[in-house]
Amino acid sequence: MHLVGSFPAESTAEAMETLIDRAGGRLRTLPTGEVRRYELYIQPIIEDLVAQGVLEVRRPGVWRTSRSRPLHRVRRGVELNGTAMDLGYLHEAEQAAPLFERLRAERELSGVTLQLGMPTPFTMAFIALGPAGVPRYRSAFAAATVREIAGIRALLGDGVVIQLEATAELVLSALTQPLHRAAEAALELGRGIADLAAASPPGTRFGVHLCLGSMGNKARTAMRTAQPLVDLANSVARHWPSDRPLEYVHGPLAAGDIPPPRRAGFYAPLGELSLGPETAFYAGFVHDEPSSAQQVQTLRMIECALGARVGGVASACGLGRRPRAVAEAMVTRAAELAAD
Repeated sequence: MHLVGSFPAESTAEAMETLIDRAGGRLRTLPTGEVRRYELYIQPIIEDLVAQGVLEVRRPGVWRTSRSRPLHRVRRGVELNGTAMDLGYLHEAEQAAPLFERLRAERELSGVTLQLGMPTPFTMAFIALGPAGVPRYRSAFAAATVREIAGIRALLGDGVVIQLEATAELVLSALTQPLHRAAEAALELGRGIADLAAASPPGTRFGVHLCLGSMGNKARTAMRTAQPLVDLANSVARHWPSDRPLEYVHGPLAAGDIPPPRRAGFYAPLGELSLGPETAFYAGFVHDEPSSAQQVQTLRMIECALGARVGGVASACGLGRRPRAVAEAMVTRAAELAAD
């Protein structure tokens, strides 16, 4: 099973301990719980950049929905570049690493790797600065992200998997369906994700989380079928550098407030998925609304469409926007489905 990242807990230690307790021995990677940013995801990172004097508010708003969020601009007199921004990922790794090593030794989880999630530069630029900020500042966010990945690899070596989280990319693909392939090619969505890996230190281990958003546990949009997910995942795999392991692609087949469809036609495009033999596909369909029996039926439809077993089961997004009891129950359900 796969845990996307966020979890509603008071501390990193509490999040990691709870996830291990609930998931049992079915984890390949263990996220930190992203407790500093589990409720509003990117908001704390953007607010840090404001505090660092890099960004300033252009349009006030509230972090309740994607449309109502505040928009920012580069502060006057500031040149936005990779060295000007501290995105906080390295600090998160420094905090989590000793906790992870202790838990791995205590629970005898030698095959489990620490997982650190970070939004793609496209997503960061899009959410912070709006669509107009992407072409101008995407490269600056990429440089800052690569710098942090290099620091994390220097700290942890092969003992960490970097999860690149592509929310804006999949949302745009879903919104433009059935013209999403042209949009993906024009904006180089898949290539941009792969280029970030290519710019990172050789040997860095990666996973990719495709996402439909979950602010306030509400999806930004929904897909008519899984086709946009499949085409974006295939584009990522097609452009991926051969010397940076792509260990998995996670795709949402549900969303925070949208349970997985119960019709086989939605999943049919999964038969076109082409990730390569070294890359697992994690199916993000675990949800709190359907019954356990219905979730088993959904898993069967997914695997029938794939023509193979999934590499792992997961929720559609992080669990940080869920009530604690619901989040724990969903981890337990994922573990049960993984054992099916």
